[in-house]
Amino acid sequence: MTCRLSTVAVCQCMTKVKVQLFPDIVDANDDVPLGTEGWDNWPGWGEETDEASKNASKKASQNDWLHACLVSLSPCGDLMAISRNDRAMLLKAKYEDQGGNGSGVGYEIIKELYDAEEKAKISSIMCLPLASHNKTSYGAQDWTCVIIGFTSGYVKIYTETGVLLLSQLLHEDPVLKLKCRTHETHRYVGIADQVEELTILYPKALVVVDGFSLYQTLRACRNQVARAAAGGSELMTPPPLAYKKWGLQEQDIVYDFVSCGVTSTNAFDQLCSSSLLGGYGASTKTSTSATYLYVTTGVGPYTGFFYAAEGSSQPMLSEVALNMASKLKTAFINQMSSTGSKYLGGWLGQSVKPNKEETRPKIEPPTPLHIKFGLPDLRRHGETLSLSPNGNLAATTDDFGRVILIDIGRGIVVRVWKGYRDAQVGWIKVKDSSESQRKLKKAARVAIFLVIYAPKRGILEVWALQQGPKVAAFNVSKNAKLLYPGYGVLGLGSTVSEEIITHQCSLIDADGAIRTLIVPFHLALSDKNSRRARDLQLLNELKGLLKEHKCDSCELQQDVLSKLRAVKAASIVQQGLERVLSTRYLEPATMQEIVGCILAQINSHEIQPGAVEEKILHHFCQLYQQLLHTYRDVCALKGEPPSLEAASTGDSMSLAVLLNTTEADVENIEQSLSEYRASSVRDRVRFADATDMEVGKFFACFHGNPSSQDSVNVERLTIRLNGELQDDKRLSLGAFLFGPVLAGNYSSSKLLVVLKASGILPENFFSLLLHYWLSKDDWQVGATNLYSMVKDLSIWQGENKTNDSATWWQTMRTRCSVSTCISSASIAALVGQSVSALLNCNGHSSEQSECEKSDAAEKPSEKISESEWLDLSSDAEQWRYLVRQLQDLLLLGSVFKSQPVMEESAEKTGFGDILLSVDSMLFGGRGAITDLVARWIGKVGITAKAVSMALRSDIDLSIDSDEAMHTDESLDELAGKSAADDDMHVNTCKAQLRKLVMHFPHSVSHDSVLSNCCWEYAVCWNKDPEMVGLLQQSLQFLKLIKNGILQHGVAAMLWHTFVLQKFEATARLMEKVKKSPKASLCRKEIGMTDTALRDMMAQCCSLLDIIMQADVEAEEIPVYGVIEEPWMSCQGPVPLVELVIDQRLCYYAPVSLHYQLAVVLHAILTYTLKSVKPLSLYHAKEASCFFKDLQSLLVLVTNVNIGARTEFLKKLITAAVTALPLPVSSTSVGSEQVESYDVTDVGTPSTSTTDNTSALTNAAAKQEILNVVEMSHWCSKAIELGLEWQGINVDSLRMHYVCELYSSGYDKLAEEVL
Repeated sequence: MTCRLSTVAVCQCMTKVKVQLFPDIVDANDDVPLGTEGWDNWPGWGEETDEASKNASKKASQNDWLHACLVSLSPCGDLMAISRNDRAMLLKAKYEDQGGNGSGVGYEIIKELYDAEEKAKISSIMCLPLASHNKTSYGAQDWTCVIIGFTSGYVKIYTETGVLLLSQLLHEDPVLKLKCRTHETHRYVGIADQVEELTILYPKALVVVDGFSLYQTLRACRNQVARAAAGGSELMTPPPLAYKKWGLQEQDIVYDFVSCGVTSTNAFDQLCSSSLLGGYGASTKTSTSATYLYVTTGVGPYTGFFYAAEGSSQPMLSEVALNMASKLKTAFINQMSSTGSKYLGGWLGQSVKPNKEETRPKIEPPTPLHIKFGLPDLRRHGETLSLSPNGNLAATTDDFGRVILIDIGRGIVVRVWKGYRDAQVGWIKVKDSSESQRKLKKAARVAIFLVIYAPKRGILEVWALQQGPKVAAFNVSKNAKLLYPGYGVLGLGSTVSEEIITHQCSLIDADGAIRTLIVPFHLALSDKNSRRARDLQLLNELKGLLKEHKCDSCELQQDVLSKLRAVKAASIVQQGLERVLSTRYLEPATMQEIVGCILAQINSHEIQPGAVEEKILHHFCQLYQQLLHTYRDVCALKGEPPSLEAASTGDSMSLAVLLNTTEADVENIEQSLSEYRASSVRDRVRFADATDMEVGKFFACFHGNPSSQDSVNVERLTIRLNGELQDDKRLSLGAFLFGPVLAGNYSSSKLLVVLKASGILPENFFSLLLHYWLSKDDWQVGATNLYSMVKDLSIWQGENKTNDSATWWQTMRTRCSVSTCISSASIAALVGQSVSALLNCNGHSSEQSECEKSDAAEKPSEKISESEWLDLSSDAEQWRYLVRQLQDLLLLGSVFKSQPVMEESAEKTGFGDILLSVDSMLFGGRGAITDLVARWIGKVGITAKAVSMALRSDIDLSIDSDEAMHTDESLDELAGKSAADDDMHVNTCKAQLRKLVMHFPHSVSHDSVLSNCCWEYAVCWNKDPEMVGLLQQSLQFLKLIKNGILQHGVAAMLWHTFVLQKFEATARLMEKVKKSPKASLCRKEIGMTDTALRDMMAQCCSLLDIIMQADVEAEEIPVYGVIEEPWMSCQGPVPLVELVIDQRLCYYAPVSLHYQLAVVLHAILTYTLKSVKPLSLYHAKEASCFFKDLQSLLVLVTNVNIGARTEFLKKLITAAVTALPLPVSSTSVGSEQVESYDVTDVGTPSTSTTDNTSALTNAAAKQEILNVVEMSHWCSKAIELGLEWQGINVDSLRMHYVCELYSSGYDKLAEEVL
């Protein structure tokens, strides 16, 4: 980036401002046009009249009227003030539409300030922004005040709308200058922060107003003005200002000054000063005192340095403070009386008539401040003085047209510029925002530039300091004015470190254009004659040129070439070429022309041995020349019409010859692929592959590592694929290169010619081809085009010998193994198997012919050929295994992606799509197929009964003879049948499972699949305990396992892995609360609601009952671990059935003990029994065995807590019977059915009830029967517990049961129990 002058705002109302400030100037329309005057119109030449001289002076005043005005622009750019004589115009910034150029910043007049009572002229003006201290906008700009100094000595402060806030007379002389100093954060530790202050210069005095006092006073005055405007009350007298007044001594005339803030001299300077003043024996202080430094410019001396010791002068209060004290005294003494109404009325807001004969306030005398030293120059008169942002330098102008740079710390002149009459100076501070500086995480470097505006010459220059060159120069108008505020926002303090100054140094023209300078940091580091700086300048111009244009053109190409040829440094040329190659709108032909021209320029001369950068540039151009040739050639192939040579033949005989197999095998493969693709069909939107690619993205896919070595072959450099290339970009590149070939638009031989000339390695193209082919599963093209492309690339690889053939084919097998697109991987494996066999056979035959021609002394070569035949058979065996594995996965994929028709469905596990790959199966262990089948069953939601019936080998569930005849038919003939037959015979869950059983007889066995289904449902329930139906479905699968040992082991693992922890938490929680816990407490402690907890406890009873009922003694240990042949080399976790078999058998006693506790807990949760502690019903020895392994021995203790147990059982019976509704009246049909219900057989109605079940039409009677069944179940459970708990009188429980039935009105049921 170069230094530039940017327009930030345009003031459209400058004509109105000129008319208001200069009413005596003749309008421009009535004046003589510029450029028509000749030599005769000059004063003193020819026939000049007085009227012509008058018109010329008026025209000159029209052009340079801005020089006669005082202009102040706020550092934030929101307010601008222009004044002349006794008038001032306030202009406020606004956003306005600039036509086609968009929106910009403009200014409008909001107020004209004119004080009729103040018979004085404006001598200085300032726009000072104030910071906000609100919480929401802390540190931002709040509002802007306007400070005006008059020749009468008054200083008045206005709001941005022109409302007077404060008017004070601090000195009786005219105000010369107004300057402000705001807070600035220092870059180094140990330097004191400068205080904020407002300084006012008079001819012989300097008034310093404290910044904090000024900020608080202005805020108070503004708030009072707002309240007065809202309430209609009169304004109060503003609070006083704290200030210091210094009398500048020993300088004849002072025109300008700067306040340098707090400074401290070092010990050596203090010692030198003391020795010069006091002699050899002078004493010095141990610590130096802080002083305030003020530097002035004027006459006698030219520049003066004044040091004011801190604390040498007490802050003064103005006459306002005395008036305020008088008002307070009067208010308290007279207590709201009429005495002192002159002051009291103003204090209380009453109307008081002002005194017409008001006297001027009392002026305090200044404190004398003697000059310490100066820069004397009798002939030179200083005019202006400006301080740099860091406070170390100052620039002064004089009447000799010189600009002098002064070092403030040393008090010496360091540089002088001549020939700048009436110059105006400013400063620009630039921070280093480069990436290298940000990585250091340190304070940013800062550069200071001096800006000099020479209106006589119409030039604006930027100089690097201190002895730096001129970094920029601009031709500007001679009637402009340079604006440098030199301050920021008042009231920020040290809490806000970010600068919000937007206008450091601006140039305003008479036509209203406001421009600001933008200087890059690197200009402070370069020299004027530096070749690298010149090259950087050309590089920035090139970047700007490419940014300005939006489309390619011949003129742009010539401009880019001219700038690149003008650059001398090779590294900069390479940066420019990188920018050109990354421009999106440039055509590849243009890029190739530019790169070719630069390459020809390099080849036109001999490269020196030590020119490393030039060699790297040479290789860089050659690399991109190769890539551009490849890109354009591929695009040219796409533009050709499709050739008949590339047409794909898809008949079985051709494929059989191509794949080196039989026609029957090809038909079987096609049938498997068609079944797989038919099951994968979904109603979704499909988009065509994007075979076009931008040239910039094409470049990003490769890298070439340009080298400076002379041994590198420049004619064709090696290019490699970018290893960090993302998958989407890799797919785009594959589609760009191989998409048309696979689609059959042109032959692979044409593309191979282009690829060979590119310099890119063949293994990179092979990797792209495989990645693109294996990226999707819905290819609509055959294997012929893929076969041709793989064959051509393999032959090319064999010619180059860049890689071993074994590694080449192993890469292809690995890519097919990890791919989840099974159909594409199967086709690729068949193609790879055929091509590798063909090339190996050709290679072996050629070697054999060479051996026959060799001499007989070379017989050891026969042994070498035998080893090669062994390698060939090993490679063929790997291909055979891979093809068989992929065919197995095709069958699994077709089943897993199908949606079978089911008469009854169960709970679904919610698994997503099952992704298959050979690699995942090989590392999934010997039980991977069983696990995937179980996961698919849970995903589809097949019931346990349906799965068991489909997998059992003792029942003939195969398709009948008619259907078996159809299994040998093709899918095309099956598709012609009716939809009902298709759903019944092909897509039923039983047919799909039987298909898996026939193909995987070992992996998809009955007990193995049921065990894995049970485990999968339990895992899903553990993730979401609220879904107790998943646990119930898991137990349904568990019940149907035929082998007792396997059933027992799975149940024991379920108990210890998933159920035991929640079972223990439930028991301990109910022991603590002595009742059924509420829903909130259950959710907090156990993680499920009370309803889900009750259902879970019922499943716990079922699980423990299965463990007890498992016949482990009658069953032999099953033999598992056998797997199908293609998957015998798999590795990974141990199958579930093997883990289950290794489980130890559970003892009956601990299982029975936990079963009893589960029944107790379930009963409490069902009937919300209270005052029951379930664990207290057992002996301490028994209670200590709870929640431990079921494989540990346990001796049951009898006759324990008989009273508590009997009370609990009776309470359970009472709750069960009480839960029954009142019996239906005898007139209804259902009453006889209920009373004749046989409760002796739990859960089974009597014969009479069963015969008449179909006659029940009353819903209430049916519900009553269900309630009776549940009641009978729980009462039977209570009696069973009484029998298991030895020592309990079971007859008393039955008697209690009968009494409860009689009490509830179920007399018939009571009689049957008796």
